[in-house]
Amino acid sequence: MKYRVTAGAGVVALAGAAVFAIVGATDGDDTSTESGGSTDAGVQVAASPVEEQVAGPIDAEPDADPAAGPLTLSAPAEARPGSSVTFGVRWTTPDGDPVSGEVDLQRIEGNAWTTVTTVPVESGTGGVDVEVPSSGIYRLAYGGGPELEAVTSTELVVTAGEPMVSRLTATAESDGEGSVGVTAAWTTDGGVPIVGGLELQQADGEEWVPLATAVTGPEGTAVAEAAAEETTRFRFSYAGGSRFGAVVSEDALALGEDVRTIPVELCDDDVDIDNLANGVGCHYTPVTSGNFVVAHDYLGNSWWNSIPVSSYVELEGEFAGLYEVVDRVIAQGRGSALGSASNWTCGDSCDVVLQTCQGSNTGFTWLRRVAEDEAPAT
Repeated sequence: MKYRVTAGAGVVALAGAAVFAIVGATDGDDTSTESGGSTDAGVQVAASPVEEQVAGPIDAEPDADPAAGPLTLSAPAEARPGSSVTFGVRWTTPDGDPVSGEVDLQRIEGNAWTTVTTVPVESGTGGVDVEVPSSGIYRLAYGGGPELEAVTSTELVVTAGEPMVSRLTATAESDGEGSVGVTAAWTTDGGVPIVGGLELQQADGEEWVPLATAVTGPEGTAVAEAAAEETTRFRFSYAGGSRFGAVVSEDALALGEDVRTIPVELCDDDVDIDNLANGVGCHYTPVTSGNFVVAHDYLGNSWWNSIPVSSYVELEGEFAGLYEVVDRVIAQGRGSALGSASNWTCGDSCDVVLQTCQGSNTGFTWLRRVAEDEAPAT
């Protein structure tokens, strides 16, 4: 007989009929006996949708020998853009009993896991056909309930056409004693941190020479040390793999005493920020708790997070003038995870705050306007 534990009932209910088999006959008389054998016990769970949530770090390459979990997603590794792909589901309890119910198929959109559709699962297996518009990262998720705790599957990448695009930035800081620390920040196109190996390269004339390797951590960042002068140029490189295409950061230069300039425009929303020219920041006017100049790190502004404290920058356009860098903090998180902008203002300690990302984190650099009689000698 087959039995199923019904959701919320707390009792075992009959789910099938007894099965008999003819095992022999003697002198024309049929003798039937029950086959017996094991029973397939299963767990029926109530629907428990998973809310959209910020995605955690993604591995640049999948685990070669992933550990088996109770919730497993399968799909073709490659597909044509816009084609329909069958996503398969296997679902058991931690004890190995098959589960029946519904589970969410999710895809990373921007920096969040977003539900694409719900997959019906019967006796531990299920499947659904879904159109794959482009290369993307998928997983299964169940929100949990009285019968079963919340669970997610390992992420899976379907490459539809070109591999996924990533963003890689580099910043360099000199310790003043002949050593330079070069920081890599690696994320997906939507800002999800990527964990994987990168190559640090150093400029040698017009050539780039491999110098060291660095592995980014859960925040998508890594630091490599190099013996070099402040004028040496560095960059990070990723040759491409099964999930992400090749990418190279912009050059990173350890800043010295020279004054660098930041053009500053006005912006009213995220669209304005996304459309800034390379190397340009903007005064984000919706914030009234301080003067915030913001820009994406991958648009030529990652160096903001490595401007030496006590050095100077010049702003052009909005807030035009010469400023001294008085402090910096690299805050964990991005966007709404940081809370109110008032958490990161500087009060009377500065006049302008530069804000740009570093991997899955955000850098805030405090600038104090310099009076004419304080300007450094040139």
